[in-house]
Amino acid sequence: MRSIFFSLTTPLIICALLGSTSPVLSAIDYADGQNSKTRHAISLYGEPKYPEGFEYFDYVNPNAPKGGELKQGVIGHFDSLIPYIDRGTAVAGSHMMHDTLLARSWDEPLTKYGLIAERIELAPDNTWAAFYINPKARFHDGKPVTADDVKFSFDLLREQGSTFYKQFYQDVEKVEVTGNDRALFVFRHSNNRELPLILGQMPILPKHFWAERDFSSPGMEIPLSSGPYKPVRIVPGRSITFARVENYWGKDLPVNRGRHNFDRIQYDYYRNSNVLLEALQKGEFDLKAVSDPRVWHNQIRDESLQKNQLTRSSLSNHNPQTLTITYNSRRAHLSDPRVREALGYAIEFDWINQHLFHGMYKRADSVFAGTELGASEKPSVQEQELLFTWKTEIPEVALHQAWVPPGDEPGITRRDRKRKALSLLQQSGWFIKKNKLINHNGQPLELEILLSSSEDERIFIPVQKMLESMGIRLNIRTVDVAQYVERVRNQDFDMVMHTFPHTPSPGTEQASLWGSGTVDLHGSRNIAGIKLESIDKLTEKIPRANSREELLILIKSMDRIILWNHYVLPLWYQPDWLVVHKKQLKYPNNPAHYALDLSTWWYCKD
Repeated sequence: MRSIFFSLTTPLIICALLGSTSPVLSAIDYADGQNSKTRHAISLYGEPKYPEGFEYFDYVNPNAPKGGELKQGVIGHFDSLIPYIDRGTAVAGSHMMHDTLLARSWDEPLTKYGLIAERIELAPDNTWAAFYINPKARFHDGKPVTADDVKFSFDLLREQGSTFYKQFYQDVEKVEVTGNDRALFVFRHSNNRELPLILGQMPILPKHFWAERDFSSPGMEIPLSSGPYKPVRIVPGRSITFARVENYWGKDLPVNRGRHNFDRIQYDYYRNSNVLLEALQKGEFDLKAVSDPRVWHNQIRDESLQKNQLTRSSLSNHNPQTLTITYNSRRAHLSDPRVREALGYAIEFDWINQHLFHGMYKRADSVFAGTELGASEKPSVQEQELLFTWKTEIPEVALHQAWVPPGDEPGITRRDRKRKALSLLQQSGWFIKKNKLINHNGQPLELEILLSSSEDERIFIPVQKMLESMGIRLNIRTVDVAQYVERVRNQDFDMVMHTFPHTPSPGTEQASLWGSGTVDLHGSRNIAGIKLESIDKLTEKIPRANSREELLILIKSMDRIILWNHYVLPLWYQPDWLVVHKKQLKYPNNPAHYALDLSTWWYCKD
């Protein structure tokens, strides 16, 4: 194996190779002195499920045939092929073009295995990590992937990429190329246990392609990449077709066996969900994941499915996936948590679930509802100790009780809801005058819920009526996807329906979702506008957790603070992935728990 096990025998030689005679924070020096070793995989807690030399993941069919085409429908449009920046709208499927350092297994909470990096070396004290590039790794032009490309990719993403990457990589002090096949990441501190895994998901971009191009600008030029697919046909804004790369360098790796089975994958764009749904039932494309039970029960017609060789499948989803109403607390009229709590009393989950969704949703009482991460019970002793530290940022009751969504109190009536809401609003300086809720400056309370699908308007019609009875005007505004994305990026909204992208093992990304570090920047993922010391401290601690048990204490404490401050209102979650697909499309008998991984599906002619 190329130079993976090379030995450097003296600190002087080591430091000279790094361009320094100082032994301080030299990772190769640390490697030699601390008996580090390379490994095929890394896991946040415990050992990886799959041992050295494993053949394939358990959730794939290693004998899945290659061939056929997968067509999917998407709402909106696209104007960019780059998914790593905050400008423009990236095309669906663009992630398939780019390989990352490591590949995640989707039947473990958080473990990653070698892809572009065939081996990983970690400092025993977590002060650095080194990635050894697979000698077979190639970009699509045949040039090898090098450690210099790794460093270039990191610098490019942090300097010109999405705001997300600035937050994600902030604990990295520097990157050094210590050999053609070895990229070394030196950390600012040793506390972020997740950092090597975070770096493992970094897409590797070719320096010889991007060095003379503007990465930060959206565009339609097909980028050079190294992944299993590349674009072969583009109709700007309307359609893109990816072809499987026949000589893809990584096709025989254990992490790829049984995956990337379709010869072509095509995405066609439609104006709205109604047009897309009709196209599906006419057989114009092959697969759609359905998130709305109304569509599943009422709008998908069995006769259309039968006519076009379509069928339904339901696959278990083990991810945290709470849909919320997220309030923009940057707005002056939404800055008081009592106002946000009062608005929650206008949502009648049971009525909405039964009348609109056939009772298929489960009520969420946590940002991480339906999993062990959610703070659905009374706080533990350890949680109480943590919460007491920030008792000025939560109500005292939060130290002893579980949070209950406004209006979900046992036995509450509609009249009780209205009375509690008006009481909270009065406490926060709002009062009714001539059937309007106004503040001491005479300004009425008017709000807007920003939506990207007209299908969601029906949810808010009864909410609108309830708020109107309290003197509050709610405007329901539906815009196209591109405008919706840009308004959220610009923090130009009062309320949105939003699902936060959690995994079974939350980590560094929590700071970007809830922390104050990027709260006022364009494209911030902290769309609620949270600025709390308690949240900042907890999101610092989460990646440093030394065990799953400690992680749960930290996550639940953070969850409680967010909930008791009413930055979001958890609505509901769907415990299964609901999929309509062509009968010729098959998936493994034991699908992955933590992803609807279409890369494991295949086309069957019979």
